[in-house]
Parts: sequence; structure tokens; C-alpha cells
Amino acid sequence: MSSSSRAARAVAVACFAAVSVAAQGIHPQFGLGGGLTAPVGDYHATAGGQGFNTAWHGLALLAFKLPVFPLGFRIDVSYAANSANDRLKDTLSSALGQPTDEKTKLAGASINLTYQAAAARLKPYAIAGVGLYHTTISISTSESTADRAATKLAWNVGGGVALALRGVTLFFETRYVNVAAVSGFPRTTFLPFTTGIRFGGR
Repeated sequence: MSSSSRAARAVAVACFAAVSVAAQGIHPQFGLGGGLTAPVGDYHATAGGQGFNTAWHGLALLAFKLPVFPLGFRIDVSYAANSANDRLKDTLSSALGQPTDEKTKLAGASINLTYQAAAARLKPYAIAGVGLYHTTISISTSESTADRAATKLAWNVGGGVALALRGVTLFFETRYVNVAAVSGFPRTTFLPFTTGIRFGGR
């Protein structure tokens, strides 16, 4: 079985586990968020300066916190899109002899462990996990668009702060995400800065 198949099975198992946990009286939180995705490493710029710009992303989550321990787990689904910087556009345009653009689309799902520090209303937390990202790379000219895509393993680590209000929780977090390289494309590494809101739970 391939590593991608194993990760996909792990995501499915986590979804069934979420239903089982909820049935045992641990109440879930549903959340939505969004913000900016900042490329880092070669995804931001290679030695020649070719890379991708900061852009937007969206996030949906299902979170569970254990009733006694400060640990929890979270299932995330996210989508991000980044466009080529001017240096990369110039390089592609010169190679193809016409104005050319390149974009990446990142659709991901991850399983994460969370650790929330004990505090009053403002609670810092750490988060880390693994998952799968479906990366689509599109190169466009005035005449055509060529796509290539692959699903790859990814891992992430980061932290944030959560503010509990009446009935909802506001949060801000940032993570480092590392997605395995698609053939002929640099490893995709980026920092998603996310602001969001969680509903439910106790």
C-alpha cells in the first residue's frame, strides 16, 4: 500500500473516530476560518528568484477536546491558491515566447493533535498533525492552460490563541506546512495565517 493510501485511510479512520467520540459525550466544535498563505523556502523563491506570491486560503474544522486532559484532536479541510511572482512569469514567458502565468491550488485534509494551556478566557495552544494535499499546478498562456496534479503527504506544526466568548470561540493561529514535492516542482512549504471562529462544545 502506498504512503498516500495509508494517509487517506488514516483520515477516514479519524472521521469515524470523531463520530464515536461524539457519541460518548465529548461535544465537538465546528469552525470556519481564513487568512493569508505565505510561501516559504523554494516555494517562495528559488535561487533564481522564481516563486509564488502570498495569497488567500480558507479552512473548515471539526475539533474535540478531552474532558480531563488538555489534549484534543482536530480534523481540518483547507483550500489555498497562489500565483507566480513576476520573476517566474518572466522566465516562463521567455521560455514559451508569449505571456505566461502559473498558479498552484492546494486542497488539503489533515488530522491534528492539540494541546491547550490552562488559562482564563485567552488560551494559547499548540497544534501538529499529518495529512494529504492535492496540489494542482496550472501554466496558462493566451492560447491554452496545462495542468498537472498529484496527491502528496504533508505535515504541519504551529500554534495559536483562542478567546472563549458566550457560545463561540475566536481563534488566531499560524502553522508551518510541508507538502511533499510533485514531480518537477519544488517541495511546497508555506505559512497559513488563519483567523476564525468555532461553534459548539463545552
